[in-house]
Amino acid sequence: MGLFSRSNKDKDKKDTNPNKVTIDLEKIKKNKNRDYTYNFIYEPPNKKWSIHTYVTINNFGVFIDDMLSDSSFREDWDAIKERFGKKVDEQELLKVFKFYVFNSYLLGSLYEAMNSIRSNLKSSGDYSTYIMEFDGKLDELTFKYLLTKIGEYYDEKFAKKYEQNKEQKDEQPK
Repeated sequence: MGLFSRSNKDKDKKDTNPNKVTIDLEKIKKNKNRDYTYNFIYEPPNKKWSIHTYVTINNFGVFIDDMLSDSSFREDWDAIKERFGKKVDEQELLKVFKFYVFNSYLLGSLYEAMNSIRSNLKSSGDYSTYIMEFDGKLDELTFKYLLTKIGEYYDEKFAKKYEQNKEQKDEQPK
């Protein structure tokens, strides 16, 4: 779910006219410096808790307008326009292309976040979070050692499960 947000200077305004919402949305969309936030939600099967991950693109209008200034995207756009431009209105095709690139950037940002978390976990973990949020009592060295050993345990467990699945697939008649 994505949403546009107003700037801080607009936070005290109160709108009472329901028709003004549509007008405001158009005004917000024209603002090149607006922020766009996408919310990813993970809920476990028991739904007793959830994790919300937010990706915010600052200056969203500038992001959209500058997209084709990247030479590789310009080449891709030219190829796509050549391939599909006769079948679909070119402006609508451009919007779909930009939407695709936008989603690619969302995936890229989540991938980078995942790598950052993985790297942090393997190198040292966030000791301050352990102390503050988990009421941790271990010294940092012991914490890091145990974190490494737990990671190794899960790596081994995953490798064993992967091998079992591979063996089962190899044994299945084709």
